[in-house]
Amino acid sequence: MTTNAANRIDGIDFWRGFALLTIFIDHLPENIFQYVTQGNFGFSDAAELFVFLSGASVALAYGPRFFRGETAAAIRAVFLRAFTLYWVQILISLLTIAIFAAAALWWDNDDLINDDDRGTVMSSPLRGISAIVALAHQFANVNILPLYVVLLLITPALLVLARRNDWLMLIASGLLYLVARVFELNLPSWPLDGGWYFNPLAWQFIFAIGLFVGRRLRSGGIPFDRRLFALCLAVLAASFAVLTDGCGLVPGLWRDMREVLDHSKTHLGLVRLVHYLALAYVIGHSGLTQLLRRTWVFSPLALMGRHSLPVFAAGCVLTAIGEVIVKTRPEDFSHPLTLGTAIVAGGVLAHYAVARVLAARRSVELHPVLATR
Repeated sequence: MTTNAANRIDGIDFWRGFALLTIFIDHLPENIFQYVTQGNFGFSDAAELFVFLSGASVALAYGPRFFRGETAAAIRAVFLRAFTLYWVQILISLLTIAIFAAAALWWDNDDLINDDDRGTVMSSPLRGISAIVALAHQFANVNILPLYVVLLLITPALLVLARRNDWLMLIASGLLYLVARVFELNLPSWPLDGGWYFNPLAWQFIFAIGLFVGRRLRSGGIPFDRRLFALCLAVLAASFAVLTDGCGLVPGLWRDMREVLDHSKTHLGLVRLVHYLALAYVIGHSGLTQLLRRTWVFSPLALMGRHSLPVFAAGCVLTAIGEVIVKTRPEDFSHPLTLGTAIVAGGVLAHYAVARVLAARRSVELHPVLATR
C-alpha cells in the first residue's frame, strides 16, 4: 500500500469504496449483481470488511496523536467523529422513512410501510422517532453506523490498552467477544424486542483486530508466513466449496452445514470471523491491491472510500429510492432484473458523483487562490 499526499493509505480507501458499493448492491432488491458479491463465495461479506477497515483507519487517524501523549486531543477528535456519525445516522433514518411514507401515499401502496421496521415508526411516530434518536430502533439497510458509533466510543479504552501493549488490547477484546457470545449479551432494541442487528459487544473484536493491524501498516504490516498463507487459502477454498454446494456437485451442502456452523451475522459467528481474517491475509500478501492499482477501477473506488461517510449516506438514500422504484413498477413489467441492473448502474454513478463533488469542493477549500484564476 502507498500513502498519498493527504497522509492516507490509498489501499484502505480502495477497499472501503469496494465495501460501500458492495453494501449498496446487496441491499437493493432484484439485481443480478447480488449474485456475484463476496457473500456468495465465502462466509463473510462487506460488513466485516467495513468494520475491519474502520479499525485500521482509526489507528492511522487518531493513534499517532494518542501515543505521542496528545491524549485529550485524540479522544476529543474520536468523540467528535462519533457525534458526526450519530447525526448522519439520524438524518438518513428520517430521510428513509420519509421516502417510504411519501411513496406509500403517492402510489397508495401500504406495503411500502407495513414491515416491522417502518410500521413501528408509522404506527407511533413519536415513539418511533424517539427510538431512532436513541439508536434503539434501526432500519434494516441503515444499521451499521450505530455499530460504528459505539465502536468509536470504546476506542479510547482500546487505545489505553494498546499503549500498554497491543496484544493486551487484542486479548481483552477477544475476551469481551467470548463473554458476549457465551452469555448472549447485546444492546437492547426498542420498541421491537430483541437486540441490535450488529451486536457491538461481538463486532468490537474485528474492529480491534483492524486497529491492531492498522498500528503496523506503516512499519511493514503483518509478516508473511508461507504455512499460514497456505492455511488461509485452504479456509477460503473450504468456504467457497460449502457456499456453492461444492460448485453444484453436492446439492444442499450449504443448507445442511449452516445448521451446525457458527455463522451468525448479528453476533459475528466464528466461521465469519475466521473466513474474513483468512481473506484479509491472502489479499494483503497476494499483491492483489497493487495489481488493482494499475486498473481504471482503482482511483474511482479509492475516491469513494476517501469520502466514505457522505458516500455511504447517499447510498442509503439511493437504496430506499431503488426499493420504491422496484416495488412500485407496473405489474406487467416483464424485466425486473433489467430494472434492478439499471438502478445499480445509476446508483454506482451517483456514488462516484458524490465523491467527485466532495473532492472538488475540498480542492477549492485547500487552494482558494488557484480556484479563482
